[in-house]
Amino acid sequence: MTSAEHLVRLGLNKNEAKALEALAALGPAGASDVHRRAGIPRNKAYEALESLAGRGMVEVQNGYPTLYRPASAKAIIEGLTANYGREARDALLALEKQEELSGDKEEGASASAWMVRGEEGVKRRLAELVYEARSDVFCIGGYPPKYPRSAKTALKAAAKRGVRVRAVCMVRPTEDVGEVPHDDVAVIEFRTVKASPTLGARLQPFDDEIVGGFAGMSGVGAMVIVDEAVAFDIVDDGTDPKKVAGILFKAPGIPRIQKATAERVLGLYTRKL
Repeated sequence: MTSAEHLVRLGLNKNEAKALEALAALGPAGASDVHRRAGIPRNKAYEALESLAGRGMVEVQNGYPTLYRPASAKAIIEGLTANYGREARDALLALEKQEELSGDKEEGASASAWMVRGEEGVKRRLAELVYEARSDVFCIGGYPPKYPRSAKTALKAAAKRGVRVRAVCMVRPTEDVGEVPHDDVAVIEFRTVKASPTLGARLQPFDDEIVGGFAGMSGVGAMVIVDEAVAFDIVDDGTDPKKVAGILFKAPGIPRIQKATAERVLGLYTRKL
């Protein structure tokens, strides 16, 4: 990633970022030099340089032509990050006010389902749900435990504040786990389906499908139940991070039933590794 691309992420527009990158390479220069170096129109280079000067990132020497030189890299980044922080705080306050205004409407809904798209977005939402948990977090997925691992910090923090945390990684009987990292074992419970020839005869009618699902689980996806009130089902086919989806589901009683069923089947038909 170029310095200009990083600068855009910190809040500059593309022309400003390219102009600043060119100026850093050129040293004191006029708008014409910057436009040629940065590959942007001369008038856009001039606008960008004047904008940067107004923000204290570029110094100006009047003359013919007018010359510009960049402030130190440290001063530029410190200025951008300070402004970014201020904007983030202002945005947070504004969004929280909107949440307060719309909160009553959402509370009135009896059931709702919302989708989070993209692997990074799903991981952030999962961590957020765990951090918000008040009493209970239950998580189950396949091996390797991709999503429980991504939320380990949040899971540890929840346990420390007294939240009941259970994160289960189901390992298929044919999988060779090898040596599990100690940091995983401290947070994640590794289990597999019991190998018993009479297992099928002992299954409750609706347990057969669940146990079969546990036995065939792979590391793509997870189910998370928070406070027995919210279910977050993560769908991930392991091919494209952009196609990962997290379905956030709220409905009276259903997440509690999902958790109770999963825990009962885990206790009856699986064993800890």
